[in-house]
Amino acid sequence: MNDQPRTSRRTALKVTGSALAATALAGCTSSLPGNEDSNQESDSKNKSKSESDSSQKGKEIRLGAKQSGWEGRAPKSIKGKKNPALTLQPGQKYTITWENLDGKEHELYIVNGNDKPVVKSEDAEEKGKTVSTTFTASKKLAQYYCEYHPQSMRGDVNLQQKQ
Repeated sequence: MNDQPRTSRRTALKVTGSALAATALAGCTSSLPGNEDSNQESDSKNKSKSESDSSQKGKEIRLGAKQSGWEGRAPKSIKGKKNPALTLQPGQKYTITWENLDGKEHELYIVNGNDKPVVKSEDAEEKGKTVSTTFTASKKLAQYYCEYHPQSMRGDVNLQQKQ
């Protein structure tokens, strides 16, 4: 008879299944749906200054984050306004950069007409910290707000068609 230990069919299937699962999971380490923006943000931090020009970041919008409301900083059309309406063009790329002005936790959500988040930034609770989120505007966008202060930090998104 043969003195070598035999592998049962069950053991062979377990080993094969584990190997397949590990292989499948190895391909899943890329971005999850909905997190593309934060990966784009990380990518832009790793590029040289010449690579991350305005064509890659899109049009820039700057806001300040305070519990009492978003503060418009740029472009000029929103500067100094509380919870300014953001005028976006579907298909255009934008980068929203916001700065925490009060040390409270904030996170920017841009939502559709059903109040479902379409774009999310990272959160920040350290005063002075800035967060940037790059996205392409779509016809779905309706409003933006802070996840933690949705009543006082909420503004409209106005969609503008190409002229």
